[in-house]
Amino acid sequence: MCSRTLCCGDPERAIRMTETTYRIVSQEKDGYRVEVAGPGLLPQTAAGFRTEAEANAWIAQDKRLRDAADPWRPPAGRKWRGY
Repeated sequence: MCSRTLCCGDPERAIRMTETTYRIVSQEKDGYRVEVAGPGLLPQTAAGFRTEAEANAWIAQDKRLRDAADPWRPPAGRKWRGY
């Protein structure tokens, strides 16, 4: 049986998706980078952002893409009904 938190034999997937953290780091000469970490994930770094606003925009896009990859997540603004 599939549910929103325990999906298709991967009970840790929902936890990994919700506990992903993003940290913007200022670099002396190269602008900004974003460090992405979470349980069950290898730490990753996205670099080359000229401004903090660009780094924040990338984070927002990455979150949208991660949410879109989860077929059991309800659309934004809609409540989960469980059926």
